[in-house]
Amino acid sequence: MAHLRFAMVFAAALCAVGCGSSDDPGASGAPGTGASSGSQGSSGSGGSGSGGTGAGGDVTTTVVINEISAKGSDWIELGNPGPGAADLSGFRLCDSDENGLCNTADALRFPEGTALDEGAYLVVLGDQAAEAGAGPHTTCLTDGPSSCFYATWKVSASRGETVFLISPSGQVLTELEYPIEAAADGQAWGRLPDLTGDGAVTAPTPGAANAAP
Repeated sequence: MAHLRFAMVFAAALCAVGCGSSDDPGASGAPGTGASSGSQGSSGSGGSGSGGTGAGGDVTTTVVINEISAKGSDWIELGNPGPGAADLSGFRLCDSDENGLCNTADALRFPEGTALDEGAYLVVLGDQAAEAGAGPHTTCLTDGPSSCFYATWKVSASRGETVFLISPSGQVLTELEYPIEAAADGQAWGRLPDLTGDGAVTAPTPGAANAAP
């Protein structure tokens, strides 16, 4: 299983290159290494990056929203096809609001030092208590990685939703649509081929490469 590394750095070191509040739509946040590719949200189940909430400088990332489970266990998997590691510090993960845009009010904000190695996966559990905090946590899925993050929201299978990864300034970097009743019980919805393809029904593989059911 690919390993997820978390490197917590001092705020003073971060401020040497610029700090900003997550509530400030103009706050800057460099994605660090692995930021060489453009927005990767387009697919039959994604679409191009629209609906951002801020106008900061252009930010790119190699990370994609790779798999969504909206029935049974609620979780979202991010993956990094590379090249290189990707820094997710200050990036936010959100579901869609009534207008189909990122619900920034309830978005999960990844803490400083959150990094995803090339070829690695990151799992976010949905429908968790706000007081638990974003994490990382070690109480995760029994069949997934030992470290995960928590989001307060969950993806609605009956309504269908889009999950967005946005930069600290609110720029949509990648997205994946979960269509209405996209998957049956015991199935998930993810990119096939893994990390690069369009959305399709998959076997649930949190923290591992996607596979056909």
